[in-house]
Amino acid sequence: MKRYAVIGASSGTGLALVRQLAARQHTVRAISRRPPQAAPFIEPFAADVTDAGAVEKALDGAFDAVFYTVDIHGLFKPREEIRATMYQGSVNAMRAAAKLPIPPKFVLLSVIGAERPSWVWWVLNASKPGMQRNILDREQALKNSGLPYVICRAPKLNDEAGGSVPVVATSAQHRLDMSRGIPRNDLARALILAAEQAPPNSSWDLFSDSDAIRPATPLFATPGEQQPSSMDP
Repeated sequence: MKRYAVIGASSGTGLALVRQLAARQHTVRAISRRPPQAAPFIEPFAADVTDAGAVEKALDGAFDAVFYTVDIHGLFKPREEIRATMYQGSVNAMRAAAKLPIPPKFVLLSVIGAERPSWVWWVLNASKPGMQRNILDREQALKNSGLPYVICRAPKLNDEAGGSVPVVATSAQHRLDMSRGIPRNDLARALILAAEQAPPNSSWDLFSDSDAIRPATPLFATPGEQQPSSMDP
């Protein structure tokens, strides 16, 4: 049985991760300002990522991996508040993880095409000021942290049940647009595989692809290559 920490565990992909890890009978510390209730294999821990001391207490222990899935909810919030949550919160988590006797793999949920201009980024930056810069800065902070890491870049997310279309992983190469998407449940499964199988210090684009070749090859089998590997539902 493995032990994981999920930061951003109260909703969305983070909550899907918590539920899937617990269903596999892995112990998961669910960290959020309003964490889910305790349940078999789920350890709720209330902490705000902008509070470095609280994050360090939340990550007190041994973990096989730490997942960081925090996003800023709501639109048109002050740039400083967005920066504190999206960037500084992730740095607080990285520093806390790096202090552990055995640093865990740090799996960062990111966004496809953060270094590429697109009209989607224009909209996101207008509604969440500084979002693109925060995404890029926290990816770089993780690369500089000394932690073993996996960066998983996702496109637009949806709340479909998932499990019907293969998920593919490619090198981080795509532009953010509205043509690619992924259900949160499928993304959570892919993040778990990233923690278990992805080579340390690698970055990936993850998305659903109905044209993926079957039978599927392992999702993270070919780091850095252009041809995608896939995960069958």
